[in-house]
Amino acid sequence: MSTMNDSAGRVRRGSQSGRRAIAAARMQPADPIGTTRANPVPLGEEVGAGPVALTVLEVVVGEAATADLLEASATNSPPRDGVVFVLARVSARNTGPTPLPISDDDFALTGNSGLVRRFLGAQPPEPALTGALEPGQTREGWLALSAPADETDLLLIFDSLALPGNWAVRYLALERDAAIADPAPLAVSNGAGVDPARPAGVGESVVTGQWRLELLETAVGAAAFDLVDYRTGALEIDDSTGASDGSVWLALRFRIANVGAGPATFPVNAFALADPAGTALLDMTTLTPPKPDAAGDYFPGAEREGWVAFDVPQEVQPVLVRFLPYAHTEPVPDPRYFAPG
Repeated sequence: MSTMNDSAGRVRRGSQSGRRAIAAARMQPADPIGTTRANPVPLGEEVGAGPVALTVLEVVVGEAATADLLEASATNSPPRDGVVFVLARVSARNTGPTPLPISDDDFALTGNSGLVRRFLGAQPPEPALTGALEPGQTREGWLALSAPADETDLLLIFDSLALPGNWAVRYLALERDAAIADPAPLAVSNGAGVDPARPAGVGESVVTGQWRLELLETAVGAAAFDLVDYRTGALEIDDSTGASDGSVWLALRFRIANVGAGPATFPVNAFALADPAGTALLDMTTLTPPKPDAAGDYFPGAEREGWVAFDVPQEVQPVLVRFLPYAHTEPVPDPRYFAPG
């Protein structure tokens, strides 16, 4: 297997933004190592994460990682355009008194974009890291992740499904000098889209206490059908135009940014259809959206474009799209409304 390791000088070096982040972090009270993106565990060093001790031993990026993944399993596919595979060989040692499961889903990757990317679903090279760790046992193995080709300051995130809360969350550098400082809050909440009688339109910036949103485009009927993946496309084009059941598909592409002071998860149900008075129509069908989906984890400053899609009965036209993440748990709801077109 071809590899890249720091001692050989073949791991991509940290970017200038990473070095500036380190300098900025040193001017402030230091966080415990590995507990923030600004102070990650250096490549090759061990860190305690609750009952497990972790070390990134080796990193493979780009063409070499693609070759290793394609060799690992015939079911693995090449990366999409603009994306590179990132393989990390990690040591995990159970320092606790009870067995601990280690899963691919316990790890994620982030970088200078601030977006979090989870397990690929690809079969990593052997040996894989996943498995049960008995007390005192050490396991070494590979994780398979991905990142945009231009992503810098790559960090591995450990946030174990078996360890509730964030007390054991750790950040480990996958490049020398990788570090990312959180920006200051980027925007102030505005009144755009608050009144369903005056919904936001295409190109209008809507800002809440946590999110900035902009509706970029809409697609209706057959145009929405042309965007979807195989899961929704299996329903056939007549389902999208109203010819078969009297309902029309509506797809909307948004630009979404976390403008708050901390990390946040953008949920899959952040959007819902609403009537002209702003009342949510919760019995409407939400479709598997075209790629990319907007849902996911965002660190402060992170931004992405993504789709949401609905099956809209013709009798409920006209319709609004309501934005309200965590509608049932938000202490002070701040719904915003968009006009699809």
